Amino acid sequence: MSRIAILPAAVQGQIAAGEVIERPASVVKELVENAIDAGATRVDVNLEGGGVTRIVVTDDGSGMTGDEAALAFARHATSKLTRTEDLLHVDTFGFRGEALPSIAAAGRVRLTTRGRDAPSGVVVEATGERVRLAGPAASAPGTIIEVADLFGTTPARRKFLRQPATELGHTADVLTRLAVACPRVGFRLTHDRREVLAFPAVETLQQRLVQVLGASRAAGLVEVAGRGGDVVVSGLVGPPREHLSSARLLWTYATIGEAAVRPRWIRDRLLLRAVLDGYDSLLMRGRYPLAFLVVGFAPGAIDVNVHPAKLEVRFRDAQAVHRVVASALRSRLRQGLAGSDAVAEPGSAWSAPVAVHGTPSADEPVADAARPVGAAGAGSSEVLRQGALWAAAPDGFRTLRFVAQVFDGYLLCEGGSHLVLIDQHAAHERVLFERLQAEQRAAAVARDALLVPEVVALSATEVAMLGEHATALARVGLEGEPFGTDAFLVRTIPRLVRGRDVGALLRQVAAELTGEGVATAVERSRDAMLATLACHAATRVGDRLGTPEAQALLQAMDGVEVNAHCPHGRPVAVQLRRAQVEALFGR
Repeated sequence: MSRIAILPAAVQGQIAAGEVIERPASVVKELVENAIDAGATRVDVNLEGGGVTRIVVTDDGSGMTGDEAALAFARHATSKLTRTEDLLHVDTFGFRGEALPSIAAAGRVRLTTRGRDAPSGVVVEATGERVRLAGPAASAPGTIIEVADLFGTTPARRKFLRQPATELGHTADVLTRLAVACPRVGFRLTHDRREVLAFPAVETLQQRLVQVLGASRAAGLVEVAGRGGDVVVSGLVGPPREHLSSARLLWTYATIGEAAVRPRWIRDRLLLRAVLDGYDSLLMRGRYPLAFLVVGFAPGAIDVNVHPAKLEVRFRDAQAVHRVVASALRSRLRQGLAGSDAVAEPGSAWSAPVAVHGTPSADEPVADAARPVGAAGAGSSEVLRQGALWAAAPDGFRTLRFVAQVFDGYLLCEGGSHLVLIDQHAAHERVLFERLQAEQRAAAVARDALLVPEVVALSATEVAMLGEHATALARVGLEGEPFGTDAFLVRTIPRLVRGRDVGALLRQVAAELTGEGVATAVERSRDAMLATLACHAATRVGDRLGTPEAQALLQAMDGVEVNAHCPHGRPVAVQLRRAQVEALFGR
């Protein structure tokens, strides 16, 4: 075995470069962040060959002197830190301490820079082995950094890079996320002399998102804000009906200190979970919302130096972060989706069990001819109230005229200048879910004691999961305990599911709890159970409804706080405007 020895400087540089520089997008991220920290108001990025052949980043920031520019390539050189304590107060994107040396270790670098008051610029050339001051140069105030032949000296690393188009896509994503964080900075990306992105400087996040998403999509976003202790959250989120199959437009940023102006994009499982919990019962499982959130922290409440590229963070109080973000989203979304009345009428036939499963909605958004209610686009005649996300019937569902039940599960209604098609199972499921939530909060879930306790055969995993959550189950009316290792003894059931298959109910509850995970939040587990109870108690697709039953359901929908989605996130209704119907017939 070889003796322990200090690695050569060149090898050290390659290892450090591998931690920070993974692909051309990594280089662009580091250089653009440095440009913004230098006070740039405009940043231009030019790529050749996907960034492998050449990367040029030009900014109009403060620039450097020749000595400063040469020193910037030294390991751990920075203008932003002097003491260990400063690491807890970093309110910039980062510092040059690792970026420029690591980039120079991965490719040939030429830096041209000029201070705003300097008569001319200077040029510094650097590789992994040496740095040299190349002399003066004529240049505008600011900095130009050229990186050529990325990973040219490490062919093994270069072979892991993708095709130029793929690498360009990664760079475009990075630059777009930075543009959203800094709307007052203009950004431009070109590839092989072709413009790819252009984001002129604007004043607000909303204006920047118009550039990124388009005017129509950005118009559907609503503001959200919340505060708790050392945590503040603000930003813009999309309506639950506009959801995606991935989290590609769920972006979270972090800032430190009240005056922080440079939100840092981060990827964090806890923040992702908090956002999804904020949309709980409004999104189908496996779907993701549009969200652009900035979470602010007091100095010391977050550590941004746990990842070489500053993409991951560590929270001092993770539970507080989750609570503030999820609560702010939940409150804002429920406000925007609130029904027209306040409280369900307990005497309504739709507050009690009637008859369980509708078919899930299509994976892709509904076409324009029958777009989901609340997703009004250009030309829509619907007038939404201030900050509303839902407008099936602005004057209430009870004002709709029931026309007929179609396909044995959908209520066709007329309201003014549009038709509304309502999923009777999803609608009734939501009504019952809201009622169960209210009863659970008041510790008054109606239940029936079984004359003879029922033993339900289940798998050992299902029994263990139900036993672990026995207390939560009892709060929603399902009292019982494990009966050996492969059965569960049920003593009481919620009154809403009287007459239903208790075994099927328990198996579905166990599946919900298993899907949420053992370490799930109590509130999420409880709501999953309530949603299952509501699903089992609600009218099924196939149950025939007459006019009295349909009108009773419409009235009950007005009596719940949220009536846009079933508790599993499926839409309750879609709207077809009169103009769309007439267009089908050429009128």
